[in-house]
Amino acid sequence: MDQGDAAVWAAALGIAGTLTGALGGALVQGWAIRRQVRDQEAVDVRHRLREERQAAFAAVLDQCGEVEATFGPIVAARARPDWDEDADHQELWAPTNAALDALQRSVTTVTITGPDRMADLASTIHEEALAKANTMRLPAADFAQRLRMFVERSQALETAQHGFIREARAELDAPVR
Repeated sequence: MDQGDAAVWAAALGIAGTLTGALGGALVQGWAIRRQVRDQEAVDVRHRLREERQAAFAAVLDQCGEVEATFGPIVAARARPDWDEDADHQELWAPTNAALDALQRSVTTVTITGPDRMADLASTIHEEALAKANTMRLPAADFAQRLRMFVERSQALETAQHGFIREARAELDAPVR
């Protein structure tokens, strides 16, 4: 092999090495970009889930407030001496029933967005709101007894709301996972 052939081989190997290096660098850069995009997508999904959870948690509390706002006319009507237990009171109960249905839909949203412990706490809020409403629906010995039961259910609902708020804060303050 003479010097000319050696120079050609050296040039060919140099070109092949350069091309291999460039191709390898492009492959590594492509892999790094794909990984960065995948990681950013995962962060975006977790961020979106956190926002959806925050909205769902707030909706439960808002709807619970709507339910409670409907109790005033019912309590006032039940306190009147001319209250007729056997009369049709669907119109009086319509706002409460609609608010309870809306609260249940909010609970379902929390069940979908999770986590499970928040769904359980949201369900507890719905159960307590329904129990509070039922104190005015179900038969009781007298209005004073009914009112005592209503106050007890109010306290239970307030406790459920405080627990829900505490856990919602912990969930939303936790690092995104």
